[in-house]
Amino acid sequence: MSAVVTASAGVVADNEKGLPVTQTSHGDSYLVDWEGDHDPGDPRNWTLPVKMAFTVVGCSMIFAVSFSSSVFGPAEQITATEFHVGSEVMTLGIALFVAGFAVGPLLFAPLSELVGHAIPLAVGLVGCALFQIPCAVAGNVQTLLVCRFCAGVVGSGVLAVGSGMLAELYGPISRAVAIGFSASMMNLGSVVGPIAGVWIIERYGWRWTAWTTLIGCGVIGFLALFSIRETSRSRILVLRAQRLRQQTQDKAFYCRYEEQQLDLRVLVQKYLSIPVRMFAQEPILVIMTFYLTLVYGTLYLSYQIMPVAFKRRGWSGTIAYLPFLSVLLGIVAAWGVFSLFTMTWYTRRVQSKGTVPPEDRLPPMIGAACILPPALLWFGWSTETHWAAQVIACFFVGLALQLIFICGIVYIVDVYIPRANSAISIHVVVRSLVSASFPLWARPMYNSLGLEWTATVLAGVSAVLLPSPILFRIYGRKIRTWSRFCDTSRDI
Repeated sequence: MSAVVTASAGVVADNEKGLPVTQTSHGDSYLVDWEGDHDPGDPRNWTLPVKMAFTVVGCSMIFAVSFSSSVFGPAEQITATEFHVGSEVMTLGIALFVAGFAVGPLLFAPLSELVGHAIPLAVGLVGCALFQIPCAVAGNVQTLLVCRFCAGVVGSGVLAVGSGMLAELYGPISRAVAIGFSASMMNLGSVVGPIAGVWIIERYGWRWTAWTTLIGCGVIGFLALFSIRETSRSRILVLRAQRLRQQTQDKAFYCRYEEQQLDLRVLVQKYLSIPVRMFAQEPILVIMTFYLTLVYGTLYLSYQIMPVAFKRRGWSGTIAYLPFLSVLLGIVAAWGVFSLFTMTWYTRRVQSKGTVPPEDRLPPMIGAACILPPALLWFGWSTETHWAAQVIACFFVGLALQLIFICGIVYIVDVYIPRANSAISIHVVVRSLVSASFPLWARPMYNSLGLEWTATVLAGVSAVLLPSPILFRIYGRKIRTWSRFCDTSRDI
């Protein structure tokens, strides 16, 4: 028998895997549970190399899905000509993909509670990869657009559970840094997409944007076979109990999570009813969602406007997309700033006070909110100056957008920690649906107002939202006392 029951210690040692399991005897039944706080099967007790490999590969999966959303952007004019439709129709290639992201919280988040995190993650990556095939061989615009929407829908599984998997690995401080890294990889993917896309199109044709995505997803999927494990603590215990029953041929072993029956009503309430009620009643969630939607949408809007802006300087082809590298550097710098802030000032606050309010996450966001409006104006009104000035402006736009995005996500999670899944669900749905519209009106807005006034409008909207993190920093604690969904008994 491969498992040994030690009655006096109440421990079952899984000899095959080397994972001890605490068990409590109830007559002829044995409850499988964790073996204390240092159980090696607990994701938080994995070794650092295992955690790092998981984090890098998991975030690479997020990068791949996000990359596939925007890599099609430079192909809009070419495909419009090939399929004999207007270029406005082909902007749906990005818009529908992003709209598909709204499905993730509604489908894959409940699924992850039933089957764990690994299966939705695998389904998301494999599904997104497979839908690249009909995109690559599409003979008409309908097939192309429908398949890109479907790729976004299934790919949203990676985005829906990816950050949640990282949250299972780390403590509160490291978790924030890891979530910031995953958020940065998501936006890095969408920025690298147009740069790679225009290069691929010029050399191999637009269909290779899909083939390249398929190959990339395949490589990352292969690496995932060796580095991605199940991180859902409840699912791990269920699998452990099943393994013990199989090894011992004894059905007495069970897990408390196996006793929980599938309750569709509970899942609907958690992922549909409660999120909608929260969005109707929670000012912090509503304002932060609108702010992050502006940030996320502006990033996708820039994929339409930025190349046109630099083509006015006589730049063409791949060269006109190179300023995205400046945005990319800004996104990387934003994660660096957030990580430095979290590991220094925020950590000292936690060590000195024990617990700190969620509002202590906001100082970097306040700084970024002050940077964004002038950075957008700088970009829009520097078309007649040296090109370097406009490229530098792109860096600060990327820095501000990403820093607002990271801090906003972490703040929402901290404020609604008892209902974090519900809060993030409605946030992602609204953000994805609204942001999907940005590419559709980007070009008409640019044609009507010009680059200068388009940037001014965006700067004006961001300036209107600028006071929100400042007000939440000052009055957030009081606002949370009005909430029915915040856990005001403790500060995160």
